[in-house]
Formats: sequence, structure tokens, C-alpha cells
Amino acid sequence: MSIKSAFPPITLCLSLIAAAASPTALAASVQHTPVTPAVLKSEHIAVPGKLVKAARFADAAGEHILVVSMRTGPSSAFNAEPGRDELYELFSSLYTRKANRWARAWLIEDANDCPVIDSSASFFPKYITITDLDNNGIAEVTVPYKMFCSGGVDSSDLKVILRQGTQKFALRGRTLTGTRNGSPYGGEMVFDASLSLKENAVFKAHLQFIRDKVYIEH
Repeated sequence: MSIKSAFPPITLCLSLIAAAASPTALAASVQHTPVTPAVLKSEHIAVPGKLVKAARFADAAGEHILVVSMRTGPSSAFNAEPGRDELYELFSSLYTRKANRWARAWLIEDANDCPVIDSSASFFPKYITITDLDNNGIAEVTVPYKMFCSGGVDSSDLKVILRQGTQKFALRGRTLTGTRNGSPYGGEMVFDASLSLKENAVFKAHLQFIRDKVYIEH
């Protein structure tokens, strides 16, 4: 199925969402549709590793495809164990239609290279969002993920990244674990300094809303 025809104008679906640490917030979700690996291939959009999520949408800047994927393999370290997945590479790319081709507008890239000890990495597909929080017609994409590298029971590194065009905002911290035995630890979070600006308050609230949905290890 081709996606070369023009998309319909951006549609905003306003819905009330309750954030655990703040009053109810109003979030504007941008209408988007899933994209299959077959469609990505037909549009000559390469997917590094395994596809996690892909979606198409339109905003005032044009037609877009979001591609989120992860690639795993052996560590690059000298003491890596052969045949064991110890390197996790995470990719989130936004492609924008330029004439008859898709050009990558931005890339979020991260990696967890953790030989010998326990390691993992994963996105939270349910909470990868496409919104227009500031109602300026330009969509924001928010991508949460975690990475683990430890020799024992520990919390994971947690990141929630928001992109709007050339702008990038992040909340970084740790997951919260140990809640079942009543001795929780972790749960720290730090916002980018730019999120303290008044004009970015809506982005900060959204980042914490997403973080609050994913930071507890069950």
C-alpha cells in the first residue's frame, strides 16, 4: 500500500489525562496511523535492527513517518562473550517527505554496551506519543526507553526524550525497583535546564506524565 498520496490535514484529538504527580493536564494527540515493515521497504526507508513502532502523520511542516527500532549483538569490548547479545542500539528517526523521497529530519540514537554482566534495553511502545502540546501546528514526538547494565539487582537508566523539529528536551533518571519487598530504590529524575523556562512548561509536564507511567519496575 503506497503512502505517497497527500495526507489529510492534521487532526487534534483533545483528551484529559491524569498525571500522578500533578493536576489533570490537557494533552493534544495528533492523529497517526501504523506503518508496516512492508510499507517502509516500499518507501525505501531502512530500519536498523528490529522494528518497534512506525507511524505516519501530518502537521504544518508536512508529511512524516516515525520509525523506532532496536538492534542487538555482541559487545564491542575485548572481553565480550561470543554469541551473546550484550550491545543494544536504540534508534528513533523522523522522516519528512521532500518532493518524491523521504529525508530524515532527526535521529535519537543511544546504545547500551555492557559485556559480561547482566544487560538489557527496551522502549515503551505504548507511551511513544505524537502530540501538539503547545498547539502551534508542529507535532512533538516523545520516546521513552530504559537500559540496564549491572551485576546484581538494580534499577535501570530511564530516559524520556521529546523532539519538536530542531528542539530536543529530555528527562533522565532511574526506574524505581524493590517495591514488592517494601525497600524501593531508584526513581531519581532530572530535567533539562531549558524545561524550567515558562514557554516549555507544557513539555515538562508531558515528560513527567510519560515518566510516571513507566518508571516503576514491576
